[in-house]
Amino acid sequence: MMDIDDIQGLVKVCWDDVRDRVAKIEPLFTKHVDNLSPDKSFPIYLAYYPYGAIEADTQSSLFPKQDGSFYRLTDSDVPKDIYKNLSYSINNAPLGMVLDKQLELFIDLKKEGITIPWLVYTPGMFFPFSAILSIKYHRTYAPNGILSSTAGARSVFMLPNIGSTSHHSTLQRDLNIKSSTPKSLYDHWHIFKEITAKSNWRCCVMYFSEKWVTKLHAESSWITLKNYLHELAWKHYEYERNRVYYDMTFSMIQKKRNLKPNPYLADTARHLFATAIGAAPGFVPALNEDALPLGDIQNAYTGSYGLKKYFPTVMRPSHFIFEKDKLPIYYSLQNPSTHIFSPKSREVTNMLLELRELENIMRIFSEELSKDKAKCSDTILGEIAKHVEFTYYHCKPDRYGVVRMTDEIIKIDKRFTSIPKKYKKPGAEFSSDAPFLRGCVSINRK
Repeated sequence: MMDIDDIQGLVKVCWDDVRDRVAKIEPLFTKHVDNLSPDKSFPIYLAYYPYGAIEADTQSSLFPKQDGSFYRLTDSDVPKDIYKNLSYSINNAPLGMVLDKQLELFIDLKKEGITIPWLVYTPGMFFPFSAILSIKYHRTYAPNGILSSTAGARSVFMLPNIGSTSHHSTLQRDLNIKSSTPKSLYDHWHIFKEITAKSNWRCCVMYFSEKWVTKLHAESSWITLKNYLHELAWKHYEYERNRVYYDMTFSMIQKKRNLKPNPYLADTARHLFATAIGAAPGFVPALNEDALPLGDIQNAYTGSYGLKKYFPTVMRPSHFIFEKDKLPIYYSLQNPSTHIFSPKSREVTNMLLELRELENIMRIFSEELSKDKAKCSDTILGEIAKHVEFTYYHCKPDRYGVVRMTDEIIKIDKRFTSIPKKYKKPGAEFSSDAPFLRGCVSINRK
């Protein structure tokens, strides 16, 4: 632990040290804290995580050391000061706020070779809300051993195929990469992490000491700040609180319209609505370094790897905000990330057939949800049905005209071609035949 902020490891500071940084991303929180004037007896810890570092796994939080290693609060060599001020979260995570870059909360399904992005934390977001909302109760509802979080995006991948063994061997030689040739999108992150091992990219998380949390619960003078955090938590869990009603509504629509779809596609349809609402992440092209050291990765693949035919477009998880986002977010049947794992009622080898069936389910759901005086007509779900468009893509033509060709995507979304000139090789183009796009759904405001 250091008292000098050199953007490494764990740094102990006080409110005055970070106040201006926080004000830029969370001005209202800053105003409430300023009114309380917390002094140096209210320590704060700035944790700087390199890209791909696990901030918390299924066991507990991990804190960075100056030498690049990590420790848990249960470790025998944990610094006494850290243990004293942060041990209130020994089996969970201390109350924190992202100050710079992003964190991804995800489910890692190693055997299936899939990560499910659960939540993307951006600067100004707090976690976990349980630190301020929980009261002692004899019942435990939250399971353990499911979610992990990492600095930057975990569910990230190169859009064009990077599975050439010969090209990957050159990358291994030039950059001392140990990871083998990727067999799926799941493997890309491991390689990206190695490529950027020497990067100065850091995700900064601000952790509040126990005294902050104690005051929130015990001091009447802190009630305004506590209420503000409660309001943030209430908003954060809005969808989850009402999801049972949405699920019931979807079931009633299926019954009313005598809809008996493939359970897997029905779950996918519900997940697409959750993605449109912003409750579940989708995927977008990365344009900056908020989620990962993008330039280092694109440089490695256009240089050492020799990616010449296609643009080095990297996809990252993101949340769609339909009220203000003007560009689409994407989901792919080739890279499923639903939160429910219903089996397919039949094995379908024709992706175009699956897309047409999914489009039929989505169209029926939208028709019913859009009707005046429908059960969800005045909710966010009804708004989505009226104002959000779902478009289906594949690289092969659909004779029924339901599914569009993937090369049409760049006509409406220039992010796929917004690559710095130094990473655009002569003759390179948009990778319209990328695996992710062969069964892709775009979600955009009408």
